[in-house]
Amino acid sequence: MYGLTTNKERAGGKPMEQAMTIQRFSHRTGLPASTLRYYEKEGLIEPHVRGDNGYRFYTEEQIPIALTIHSLRLADVCLRDIREYLRCANAGRAAWLRKWREEIDAKLASLRIARQYLHGIEADEQSVRLVKWEAPVPFLWFPVTIKRQLHPYAEAIQETATAYYRRFGVRPTEAFVRTTSADRLTMNGSIGYRLSKGQEAEVSTDPTAVFLEHDPVLFVTLECLASDAFVCFDLMLLLQKFGFEPAGPKLERYNLKDLNHYQWMIPVLHTQSQCTRSGV
Repeated sequence: MYGLTTNKERAGGKPMEQAMTIQRFSHRTGLPASTLRYYEKEGLIEPHVRGDNGYRFYTEEQIPIALTIHSLRLADVCLRDIREYLRCANAGRAAWLRKWREEIDAKLASLRIARQYLHGIEADEQSVRLVKWEAPVPFLWFPVTIKRQLHPYAEAIQETATAYYRRFGVRPTEAFVRTTSADRLTMNGSIGYRLSKGQEAEVSTDPTAVFLEHDPVLFVTLECLASDAFVCFDLMLLLQKFGFEPAGPKLERYNLKDLNHYQWMIPVLHTQSQCTRSGV
C-alpha cells in the first residue's frame, strides 16, 4: 500500500485528485461503510490506497465495481463466485452469467414444484411425497421380458435379486422397475439395484446386466398396492390434482421385504448435482 497524506498525491503512477474517504465512497455508492469493510475482508474490493494513518481511500473507477459486487450479492450469488467473476475478462464473465442464469432457473423450477405440492396436499395426506436424488445414482439394470398380468414383476424381482446376491455377496433391500414397452401379452423393462462405489468397478464385464447412472432428479412419489388394477387411473388423478408434468419415465420402487406394496416415482424436475458453496 502507498502512504497518502493528501488527495492530490500520486499512488502507483496515477493522479489521486479524485480519491475519496470511505465515508465519501459510502455516500457515492449508497453502501454502508460496514458493508465496504466486509467486502474488503472477503477480498472483493480493496481501497485504492491506504494512508499512513490507516484511512481508506477509493477512486471514482471503483464505484461501479462496488455496485456490481453488491448487486450480485442481492441476486444471491455467493462470495466465492463473485470473487472469481471479478478476476475474469469479458468472455469469462459471460460464462459465469450463463451459469447463474441456469442456477436461478433451476431454483424457480424447484419452487414451482414445491408450490404445486403444498397447494395439492391435504392435512391428512399420507401417500404422496417429494423425493430428491441430490447426486447421480449408479444402477445395475437387468433387462427382462415378462407376461402382462397383475403384479407382473414379482417373480423377476426375486430372480434378479438372487443374481445380484451371487454377484456381490450382499442381499439387496430394494429394487427399482422401469417399463420400456408393452403390448397385449408381454412387457419389456428392466429391474435395477443401486450400487455402492466399490461395486461399480465389478459390473463392467457382466453380459447379463447394464450399468447406468441415473441423473439427479426430483420425484413425486405415490404409495401403491401391487394388486391395485386401477393404479394408472390413480396416477392420472394425482397429476391432474397437483398439476405436475412428468419429466421422464417413471420408476417403481419395491421394498424386497414386502412386494405387495411399491412406491411409484414420477420425475418432475431434473436437477444439478449439489456442491457446497463457500461464503454466504
